[in-house]
Amino acid sequence: MNWGRLEETVRTGRSPVQQHVFETDPEMGANVLAVLHRIGRESGPSLAKRMDLKGAKRLLDVGGGAGTNAIAFCREYPDLRATVFDLPQTLTLTKTFVKEAGLENRITLAPGNFNVDAFDGLYDVALMSDVLHYQNGETNAALVRKIHDHLAGEGRLIIKDRFLDNSGTSPAWTTAFAVHIMVNTEKGQCFTGQEAMDWMKQAGFQSITELEPYAIIQGTKGSKETR
Repeated sequence: MNWGRLEETVRTGRSPVQQHVFETDPEMGANVLAVLHRIGRESGPSLAKRMDLKGAKRLLDVGGGAGTNAIAFCREYPDLRATVFDLPQTLTLTKTFVKEAGLENRITLAPGNFNVDAFDGLYDVALMSDVLHYQNGETNAALVRKIHDHLAGEGRLIIKDRFLDNSGTSPAWTTAFAVHIMVNTEKGQCFTGQEAMDWMKQAGFQSITELEPYAIIQGTKGSKETR
């Protein structure tokens, strides 16, 4: 339905969407989560291995959705405990998946709006997976600062998203996705990896690196190297 309003969206700069699908249509939102969970069950274990969280004890999964990544990370790292922070209506389904995984004792569900409500305690690692493209730059920068304040010692923030190059015109699959986001979310857009790295630097993160091109960046709190 929203694709029919693409020309209007481009011309006016205003999205036809006024609220998130999880707020306007919980049933559809649950269906979307279930699909993403099925996809994530294939990619999550590989992501967990690549990130190497050996030694980490507490993970904050910001906007963790169905808990797919939290489940994968806890399975890969037996000493890790995770907190999935997301909207109450989202966590209804998350609870089911966490129970099915047998991880109720290691994964905590924290209901709330991560842009408004407080996080509890300090974490060794924070993960933001596919969160940035649903929000505008100012909101993302504020969220990165907030997460920085809830990381302990040498804690790190991992951001996984679909990033554009500095020209904003490639990779091609990301530019196509950016159009989809523009017409199907209230404030969403795709950002460059450099923009996300700048938000990290402004928040006080150091050792900011691109772990995987156009996909994953990381920043560390309290380290001495910056680039």
